[in-house]
Amino acid sequence: MKKLVISLGLALISTSVLANNADITKSMEKLGFSNKEITIENNPVQGLKSVITPEGIFYITDDGKFLTQGPIYSLEGGEPVNIANSNNLKLMKSIEKDAIVYKAPKEKYIISVFTDYTCHYCKLLHENINQYLDAGISVHYFAFPRAGADSDVGKNMQSIWSLADRKAAFDNAYKGNSISPANSMVPYVTQQFNVGKKLGISGTPALLLPDGQLVSGYVPADKLIEILKKKAKN
Repeated sequence: MKKLVISLGLALISTSVLANNADITKSMEKLGFSNKEITIENNPVQGLKSVITPEGIFYITDDGKFLTQGPIYSLEGGEPVNIANSNNLKLMKSIEKDAIVYKAPKEKYIISVFTDYTCHYCKLLHENINQYLDAGISVHYFAFPRAGADSDVGKNMQSIWSLADRKAAFDNAYKGNSISPANSMVPYVTQQFNVGKKLGISGTPALLLPDGQLVSGYVPADKLIEILKKKAKN
């Protein structure tokens, strides 16, 4: 049912009660999301609330009758801005301290990359990490095992994040070397994977830019620096 909802551009939800957060919660329950799974927040668009779920961010009207998912753009500035961007940055705060960081010597920008060491384009990005660093782009890596946090890849990534020298283990994994199991595990990967799902990520690599914009897929360093420079001017 959740996957069906995600594919809808606009869905009608029948309610017969006055609109408030409790009514929105009831409407989301009809779609398969329990109260514990969602967070309801105010939205800059009059008449809408943002609902953060394990399957991404939804927008629901205050009267509880209509729901949509996808970009909603503010046209107030010089360029259209997806209002979901600010929510994306809020979601990242809970995991940002656990990133594996590759810091540019002359840092101008920081991007967050959700990655899976078995993904071809993730490997390509990491093989070219120095191109990003030389361009002034620091890369903060987060785990997003495509088969899930409990998969074999997920468990291996959990080992990487739990090792004392996680950066060396990360590099070795992307070179195709074996991954040493950690003596003890902390659920870093589960937390990062869950945040990725809330952001609406379904594949890797997924890049989160400094303004909160989510970009799916591999972007070469020369193309990315042009995007970031253009954003900085606006």
